[in-house]
Amino acid sequence: MDAECARRAGQGIEVLFRFYAKFLDGVREQANRLIEQSMEERDRIHRGGTLAGGPSLDRK
Repeated sequence: MDAECARRAGQGIEVLFRFYAKFLDGVREQANRLIEQSMEERDRIHRGGTLAGGPSLDRK
């Protein structure tokens, strides 16, 4: 896939990685933050909490 992306961009793989390395690192950090937030929200719901700003999800 990397070679295909480089080909479509008209660049070699080395140039592609060098050019996009900082961008991709930032995207990874943002994605990890979103995953962590989702997991924390899921844990809170499973403990009988509520969605952020929403009604309780307890089924009584």
